[in-house]
Amino acid sequence: MSLKTEILLGYEIGTAKPVKIKPAHLVVTGITQESGKTTTLEALVKRGRFKAVFFKTKIGEAAIREGTLIAPYYKDTFDWEYASEILEASRKEKLKFERSWIIKYSKTAKNLLEFKANIDQALAGKLRELEKSVLITLQAYLEKIIPELQYAPLSNTLNLNDGINIMDIERFREETQTLVIRSVLLEVLKHYKNTVIVLPEAWRYVPERIGSPVKRPAETFIRQGASNNNYLWMDSQDITGVSKVILKQVSNWILGYQREINEIKRTLDQIPLIKRHKPKPEDIASLKLGHFFVATSQLITKVYVLPAWSNKKTAMDIATGKKDVTRLERPKMLVPFSIQAKAQEKQPIQSEQQTLNFTEIKAEIIELRNDFFNKLQNQQTTINNLASEIYNLKSNKHEINKAEIVSLVLQKLPVPTVETTAINGQIDDEESVIQKVLSRIPKGQNVTYEVAPLEKIQRGFLKSAKSKIINDIQQLNEEQKKILKFVETQNKGCNQTHILSKCLFVSATSGGTRSRVSQQCKTMAGLELVRMDKNAVVYAMLKDRIKQLMGLHKATDQEIEQVYNHVLTELINHS
Repeated sequence: MSLKTEILLGYEIGTAKPVKIKPAHLVVTGITQESGKTTTLEALVKRGRFKAVFFKTKIGEAAIREGTLIAPYYKDTFDWEYASEILEASRKEKLKFERSWIIKYSKTAKNLLEFKANIDQALAGKLRELEKSVLITLQAYLEKIIPELQYAPLSNTLNLNDGINIMDIERFREETQTLVIRSVLLEVLKHYKNTVIVLPEAWRYVPERIGSPVKRPAETFIRQGASNNNYLWMDSQDITGVSKVILKQVSNWILGYQREINEIKRTLDQIPLIKRHKPKPEDIASLKLGHFFVATSQLITKVYVLPAWSNKKTAMDIATGKKDVTRLERPKMLVPFSIQAKAQEKQPIQSEQQTLNFTEIKAEIIELRNDFFNKLQNQQTTINNLASEIYNLKSNKHEINKAEIVSLVLQKLPVPTVETTAINGQIDDEESVIQKVLSRIPKGQNVTYEVAPLEKIQRGFLKSAKSKIINDIQQLNEEQKKILKFVETQNKGCNQTHILSKCLFVSATSGGTRSRVSQQCKTMAGLELVRMDKNAVVYAMLKDRIKQLMGLHKATDQEIEQVYNHVLTELINHS
């Protein structure tokens, strides 16, 4: 099937003249459900005779109703830049000095599993506090995605059919979705021609200010793909959050309905006309469903997009105002896309009711399977940590000391698991861990238990102390959290000028700003998270505060260190 050199987009508003565009990289913007972005992309793929991959990323999304369901594709490719993108995506901020650590632990890794093994091994030894916090963040991210990648129904081959191919990844975590999209981009770039990748919610997968596993492959794809008639077509609710490096390579802009005033201004900025000829802000804010301003290197006009399932006469009547677009309804299909894939194998067509029931059951089975494997992985991790201790306890014939058992088991547990909640809520707190372990200890004549009520009371106070310091941290605003992280990395006191210029990157001469930041620091000093002297110099005090709260209850140095690391991780993940 040969590609068309021009694709009919729709009909000009007012005149009903046909509006055609040349195949190229493309972006469609507009408010979801009120602009018609997906309908536009679907129509262009069909009329352009492309192979295309659509990603179904949101539960309940039903905009794409025709095509072939294909298995999600994933191929594990790894390098230090990939690891950096993972860390940036997890922290929602750009890397600074951490890049050297990423390179260090990525050197010998060929895939994500080996990368995680390197991190686990490093965390078992002695590290500087900040480096340890970064590795804990990476470890937590990998513990989310690796079980899903291992047990999810993923394919290691990508076989695309003519027309629309639908990759359903709505049940996956967003982190896993990015890895699937990344793999598809790289595979199509290397091995396919005349193919369109439709990237949904571009602001999420190729963001402007931070890294993402999708971003670098997308930049490569948009620079090199057009030579093989491979194009990246993006939809996004807005322009603001999308990578400008990628948007600079886009030739076809299809701009739809917006309401937010700043987004309307950005939409108008993409229309290369002198000011008096440009649309007015109210023109953007009053666009109807399926109505867009299209701007390419050949034309700039207002158009009604012809849906793939409609006809030219109806579209021309809507363009000239003879028909109301709100009265246009998409025809119901007897066979949804999930069954059409089997129709190619000459399977008998089922009734609509049978098809819907089958689709619902299939979706429930997939959801249950994913939930099962996720929970199984979490349980297996817990069992592996406790198995050897429980085996030894069952085989012992001498007296067993309860405090010693609890201490040994807790030492085997990773920090995040002990503090509050393990992944997917498998372990709630230390007390539940203790009870689970003790329930497996054999009861017999040769076994005695030493009950220590005082120790249990102390454990309760330790838990309260941990909650106190974490709650204090959570009460801080984003600016205070940033200051607290900065002060913790310094080995000296930080005056107000230093905090303003090196931490917040604002002018140190502004009296109002200086007064505000000083008050922020005083509030933290009141919570004893930092120390502030009479000259307004701020000193790190977080670990001392933890020692103060927990030392009264005979907390060990190891427990204090664990809480300190956990608090730093909270700061990294939630600020």
